[in-house]
Amino acid sequence: MISFNQVVSPQVLNNHISVQVASLYSGYCLQYLRRLLRNGKIEGVKIGQVWLVDKGVLDIYIEKAQDAIDQRFGPK
Repeated sequence: MISFNQVVSPQVLNNHISVQVASLYSGYCLQYLRRLLRNGKIEGVKIGQVWLVDKGVLDIYIEKAQDAIDQRFGPK
């Protein structure tokens, strides 16, 4: 468990990555990733104003998007 006295990097926490890193990793824009998080399409944690994305869940979402017939929501 993380105490409030520890400094946590916004880049990686356990298996979670920041939305900025997730955007570079996946090819999705920041706003789209935040919308997915707000709507519960992908799992993540919100700490203050910073979203952290579960990398494993993001990998699964990307895989499903690539396998889908409708390619509108795939990474650019």
